[in-house]
Amino acid sequence: MKKEFLTMVCVLSILGSLMAQKTQYNDFPNMPIDENTKLVSYREVVQQQGSSTVLYDRAVKWANGYFSNPMVAIKKADKDNTTLVCESNIKISTLSKDGKTFQAAGFVYYTLTIEAKENRYRYTITDIYKRESARFPIEKWLDQSRPEWTAVRYDHLHQIDEAVHKLIAALKEGMLPEKVIVDEW
Repeated sequence: MKKEFLTMVCVLSILGSLMAQKTQYNDFPNMPIDENTKLVSYREVVQQQGSSTVLYDRAVKWANGYFSNPMVAIKKADKDNTTLVCESNIKISTLSKDGKTFQAAGFVYYTLTIEAKENRYRYTITDIYKRESARFPIEKWLDQSRPEWTAVRYDHLHQIDEAVHKLIAALKEGMLPEKVIVDEW
């Protein structure tokens, strides 16, 4: 009986490997790791003309337009300290076995903090995790020695990295001063 059971486990293991889902990538994206927290953290100080209050107001306006539900996404709007904290998510998908279509793989959550000072602002995107039975930080996806690790993590991490870069580009665009249209006739 033991022998049959072990044979069945080996066969299932081999079949599982053969039927593993295809991936688009075979490497990790170059994600920034904070040396103190050891968390994936995107952070930059951006030089932008304006007082801290003006830059804070632009950040709030941007967040209200960017997030589909800003009332839920904006967790802290502190005008006195010119700090805005938002929490949202990124939808990830997995390449199906046919290699042509994608299927939903869930959401990855993140925290975005925007801090404004005179003529500059700083954004920080960190605390990136997937909700499973509990918070599952994506930093664990970078560890190939973990028993639950699979190559599909390459795809998921690339999707997260691309979505974060799109978020950063949208933020930088939203933080620019509005163009003044002069109606000279």
